Amino acid sequence: MSIHTNTTTTSSSSGHYDHPDVTQPDADLSEYDAVIAMGGDGILWEILQGIQERSDATEIMKRLKFGIIGCGTSNGLAKSILHASRGQMSALDLAHYDTTPGICHTGFLTFSWGFISDVDLESEVIRCLGALRNDVWGVWRVLNLRTYKAKFSYLPPSSSSSSTPVDDVLPPLSEPLPSDWVTMDDDFIVFWACQVSHAGYNLHISPLSELQDGLFRVMVVRASCPRLRLVQLLLTMETGAHVTSDYVEFFECVAFRLEPETSKSSNNLDGERIEDGPIQARIMPGAIQFFTGELEGEKLT
Repeated sequence: MSIHTNTTTTSSSSGHYDHPDVTQPDADLSEYDAVIAMGGDGILWEILQGIQERSDATEIMKRLKFGIIGCGTSNGLAKSILHASRGQMSALDLAHYDTTPGICHTGFLTFSWGFISDVDLESEVIRCLGALRNDVWGVWRVLNLRTYKAKFSYLPPSSSSSSTPVDDVLPPLSEPLPSDWVTMDDDFIVFWACQVSHAGYNLHISPLSELQDGLFRVMVVRASCPRLRLVQLLLTMETGAHVTSDYVEFFECVAFRLEPETSKSSNNLDGERIEDGPIQARIMPGAIQFFTGELEGEKLT
C-alpha cells in the first residue's frame, strides 16, 4: 500500500491505548501527516483516548488526518464511511463524554446502555464465535429480558444557539441542567446514542445520521415494548427497517445526559466498557479529518 501511494510509513501494534506510539506523551509526531488504524473500532478508540491525554492534543487533532481499515468484528465506522462518503477526505464529528468527575472520553461511533450494551459486553465470554456472539447473546437476553430505569435529558438542536460555544452547552455533571433541556424519567430496554449510520457492518441503526451533521440521534425503546415486537425490530436492524416500528423513538440532540437509576447495565462507548453511573456528552462538530476514499457507482447499503 505504501509503495502504491508513494508514502513512508511506520507501524505500531497495540493491545491497549497505553501502547501505540502516537499516544505516548513524549512521542514526536511532527514528521507524521496521518494515522491509519488497522483493526476494529476499538483500535481507533484506543488511539483517540491516548491522544486526548497528550498536552498537545488540540494541535494534533487539527493537523493530523486519520483513517481506518476495518479488520475487526463489527467495523461500524468503516461501514458508515463506505455508506455515506464521497471524495478523498471528510470531516467527522466526534463527541466529548464526561463520567466520574475528572474522567472524560472521546467518542466517534455510538454510546449504549441497557439491552445493547449488555449483549455487546456480556458476550465477550464467547468472543471465539466472532460476530455470531452478538446473535447468540441477543437471544439469551431476549429470553431473560431486563428493563432499565433511568432519567434521560437532552438538548434539542433548536435550543442550542449557533453563537453558543460548544463547550458551554454542558454544565458539570454534578450540576442541574438548564431549563431548555428536555427530560424524561422512564423504564427502557434500549438506549443507543448514534453519531454514524452503522454500529457494525450489519447494523444500520441510524439511517439519517451522517459523518458530519452535528447531531446525536438517540434511539430509545421503552419497557412497554412487547418481547415479540422487540425481536422483530432487532431482526430488521440490518436494513434500517426498525425505524418504522411504533416502539422505536429517535431524539435528535447536540448534547445529552443519562442518569441510571439501576445498576443492571454498564456504560458502553464505541464498544468499550467505561465508568458506570451518570454520563453526559456533547457533539464536537467536524473535529477530525478522515480518509474516506473514493467510491464508484451507487452508495453501499
